[in-house]
Amino acid sequence: MTILLIKYLSPKCIIINNNVSSFKKEGGKYLKLKNLVITGIMVALIFVLTFAIKVPVPFTRGYIHLGDSMIFIAAILFGWRVGALAGGLGSALADVVGGYAFWAIPTFIIKGIMGALVGLISDTYRKKYSLKKEIGIFSVSVGVWSAFIISVSITLTSLINNLHTSSMTATLMNELGYDNLEDLKNFLLNTRNIINIVLIVVPVVLILISLILRKKDLKLFNLGNLMGSLISGLWMVIGYFIAGRILLGNWIIPIFEIPWNILQFTVGMIIAYIVLLAFKNTTLFQNSDL
Repeated sequence: MTILLIKYLSPKCIIINNNVSSFKKEGGKYLKLKNLVITGIMVALIFVLTFAIKVPVPFTRGYIHLGDSMIFIAAILFGWRVGALAGGLGSALADVVGGYAFWAIPTFIIKGIMGALVGLISDTYRKKYSLKKEIGIFSVSVGVWSAFIISVSITLTSLINNLHTSSMTATLMNELGYDNLEDLKNFLLNTRNIINIVLIVVPVVLILISLILRKKDLKLFNLGNLMGSLISGLWMVIGYFIAGRILLGNWIIPIFEIPWNILQFTVGMIIAYIVLLAFKNTTLFQNSDL
C-alpha cells in the first residue's frame, strides 16, 4: 500500500546530473526508482525529526516536535506530491512507533494536506502569479482563521460561564490540579486571553517578518513559499483542533493544544528557512524550481 502511494504521489521524474537531483515532469506510466528514493528519504527525515525530538504536551495526550520543518522543505523543493506523501507517512509512522498510535490516522490526513498545501500554493504563485489570486487566497485564509479565533473564544467563554454545571469541570480540576472553582476560572480566563493574543499576533508577526525577509532573498522568500508555509501551518492548528474533538470527545481539551501547535509550526518554518538559506548556493537549490 505504501509503495502504491509513493508511486502515485512521487514527482514524475528525477534527473541526475553530476550527483545533483532536479525534478522535471515527464509522461509515462511507470516511475523510476529515483522517484521512490527521494520520497523515501524525505519520509525518513520527517520521521526522525518527529520521533526523536519531541516534547509531550500535558493534559492533551499529544506532543510537539521538529518534523514540520522537513515537511516545509520537502514541499518547497520537491513539490506537493512529495510534501503530501512524506508529510503524511513520516509523521504518522512517528505516532505509531512513539506510542501515539491513536493519533496516526488524523496525523496522516492533517500532515498530508499540510504538505500538499505548501507545495501547491508555492507552485501556483511561482508559475501563475496574479494579484487577484493573491488577494483571494489571503482573504479566504483570514476569514477562516478569524472564524476559528471567534469559535475558540466563544467555547472558552461558555465553559467559564457554566463551570458550576459543566461536565468538564471535574475533569479539568483533576487534570490541572485545582482544588476550587475560582482558581480554575482564573486559569481559564488567563488561558483564553493568551490564546486570543497568540492566535492574532503570531500570524501577523510571521507575515511582517516574511515581508522583510523577501527583500533579503526574493527567490527563496517569494510570496508562494511564505504564504504556503503560513497557510499550511494554520491548517495544521485547525486540523488538530478538530481531530482532538473527535478523539477526546469534547471541544475543551483540544483548545489547550492550540498555542503548542502554533509554536510547533512557527519553529518549523524558522528551521526550514534556515536550512534552505544554508543550501541556497548549492547545485541542489539552483536546479530546483525555486
